[in-house]
Amino acid sequence: MATTVSFNASMRTRKSNSSSNSKSSQACQEFYTSGYNYVGILHFSGLNLQNKVITAVSLTVYSEKAGYGAGHTKTVYLRKSYHQEASASGVIGRDYCAEPLGTFTGSFYGNTTTTAFTGSLLTNVASYLAAGNNTFCIYNPSPTASSQGYSNNYLMWSTATLSVTYEEGVSSPSTSASSVALGSSVTINTNRLSSSATHTLTYTFGSASGTIATNVGASTSWTPPLSLASQIPSATSGYCTITCNTYVSGSLTGTSYCSVLLTVPASVVPTISNLTYAEAVSGIAAQFGGYVKLRSKLQVTIGASGSYGSSISSYRTSVNGTAYTSSSFTTGTLSTAGSNTISVTVTDSRSRTATKSATFTVIDYARPSITDFHAERCNADGSAVQVDGTKVRISAKGSVSSVSSKNTISCKVFYKQTSSTAWASAGTVTASGYTIAPTNLLLSPTFAALNSYDLKIQLADFFETVEQNISIGTKQVMMDFYKDGSGMAFGKVAEQSGKVEFGWPLILSSALGIQYGGTGATTAAGAIANLGGVKKTGDTMTGNLSIQTSLYPSVYLLPTYNDTTNRTVFEGSYLGASSFAAWEDSSGNNRRMLEVRTAAYASSMDNAVLLRTAVNGTWSAYRLFHAGMATGVPVANGGTGATTAANARSNLGCNNASNLTAGTVPMARMPFKVAYGSTSVSGSSAASINYSSAGFTSVPCVTVTYSTTSSNWSGDNGALKVHSKTTTGATIIVGGSFNTKRNIDWIAIGT
Repeated sequence: MATTVSFNASMRTRKSNSSSNSKSSQACQEFYTSGYNYVGILHFSGLNLQNKVITAVSLTVYSEKAGYGAGHTKTVYLRKSYHQEASASGVIGRDYCAEPLGTFTGSFYGNTTTTAFTGSLLTNVASYLAAGNNTFCIYNPSPTASSQGYSNNYLMWSTATLSVTYEEGVSSPSTSASSVALGSSVTINTNRLSSSATHTLTYTFGSASGTIATNVGASTSWTPPLSLASQIPSATSGYCTITCNTYVSGSLTGTSYCSVLLTVPASVVPTISNLTYAEAVSGIAAQFGGYVKLRSKLQVTIGASGSYGSSISSYRTSVNGTAYTSSSFTTGTLSTAGSNTISVTVTDSRSRTATKSATFTVIDYARPSITDFHAERCNADGSAVQVDGTKVRISAKGSVSSVSSKNTISCKVFYKQTSSTAWASAGTVTASGYTIAPTNLLLSPTFAALNSYDLKIQLADFFETVEQNISIGTKQVMMDFYKDGSGMAFGKVAEQSGKVEFGWPLILSSALGIQYGGTGATTAAGAIANLGGVKKTGDTMTGNLSIQTSLYPSVYLLPTYNDTTNRTVFEGSYLGASSFAAWEDSSGNNRRMLEVRTAAYASSMDNAVLLRTAVNGTWSAYRLFHAGMATGVPVANGGTGATTAANARSNLGCNNASNLTAGTVPMARMPFKVAYGSTSVSGSSAASINYSSAGFTSVPCVTVTYSTTSSNWSGDNGALKVHSKTTTGATIIVGGSFNTKRNIDWIAIGT
């Protein structure tokens, strides 16, 4: 709101070279008689307009006389004063005068005139008064004489009244730090222009807003609440706008702004509320009351939440060196006995992390093992070997893991004639603790002397059964012929037609040649070499291995470290494709497979390399890898989710330069800040513009143009001037002396 005040001058006149007052109640300029160049001093007691926004100044004077008398125009040379008092002792006239403020003209003789300051004179006087000054000088150091002996611009003022129209200056807030952590304090300085100004400070952050303080003087301390972090759930910082409303005498004089970067403190992290795990394999917990190596799996569930608006974006859990990425999952088989650790890390939408771990104990376990099993014919009571006997005794060794003395153990023996397919029970073996070690254990069945038999021992624990087979031959005879004469046997009874059987170990004086069905060697290594083979382990092939079949020649890798359900398969297709796959079980119904296709199979490079999945036997194309990338990599996996530039920009929420003509670019994305608007000015008053909402941190460049396209108005000099620029506003004036308002447009550009 504009206010107009008037002040009467106390006036003095001193000669330019004298410290005495030539006149004590008038202000004179230049000389009445040659040699006496006057300095007029105008002091306005009580005038204090410091930090005011001055929009208009006028000077009303009564002039007693002037050179040339009435009807002649005089030029007044208005200056600043080095002394802000009516009569400074010991100061000569010209030392009173400071730099020029400007000039104005008028007819001064026995009349009262009012001059409204305009242009640069108004600007200079307004700035001078806003600095707190109250004294002016009228002085021309280089006067010229008229033909009558007077100075051309001699004048004498008896009274002078200064009228000033002003508005209270608007405070420009700032913060003691450019950034502050939520929950920590920052000082807000109002930088008020008047000690009588008070302020109401408010904030806006995202969709949140509130009042910081009211009736604030020079500064106040503010602690932005930690709850504001919910406004930036996917970021660790954001700019907060502080609004400062300035009041003088209870009236709002203006509004200005500043910003401060609010940061989420490092202590704000996601929370892992619970980490639960339990046996996933049915029956193990009830039997053993703990986890068992090579048998147990864990069902793991993680409860986690973000903090102050954030959400959980990822999970990573490590168990036995294997990583899992979901909040609920079943581990693979536990492979390490003793103390084990579950380590969980969750990441939220701010990329903040939290960790939690738990330890559990795994009981050691190994599969049942049979280390020895042999049998022999014996007499009826089993006390001695009897090669022709119809009874059989066995000896064996084996063991199972105790699993903290909670495992089970059982051992059974079965038999059948070699020519039969059906097994029958031959008895049981009693365990001692968790081992078996029968010696010469007599089996109950009768074993005909003329028949051969197969024996099988089975050792079982809670989890599985292992077995070994051996054979028992017929009774020993030197040589025997099959009943129809078509076969014969040595050391046993002949049981097969067209065959030569040996009941005794066959020892040849020399190795049986390959041409006769032998290996031509007496050692395993020699036999492999003669046959062109390689050992199952520890050998190296020097040529290519060709695996041929009509459909899918394959190589299977079957790990046995923890279990045999998982496998790696290298596979070739009759269609012209090769693959590398990980199978979850022997069926291959659940697998992930990297497939490379030949040009004969897929002529387009767009389908040359792909990662496929099978879920419960259903195949789907998962991702393609090729020059054309027909399948876009999802944004969540580091891609754009698109196969065209336009769709990629759309998915990523951006645009290109050619499309900028069809839309707008948010100012926040520009490398500079912009504010613009319209207002009006006249030749008798300036206009103030406010661009505080732009948040400039330095004084911007301000450009002004007329709103119309017509020529200059009559009497209008046409010049538009911007002055008194700050980071929040500026003043605009137009040349000329007229009262009609002119519409103008303005724009401010800065940082």
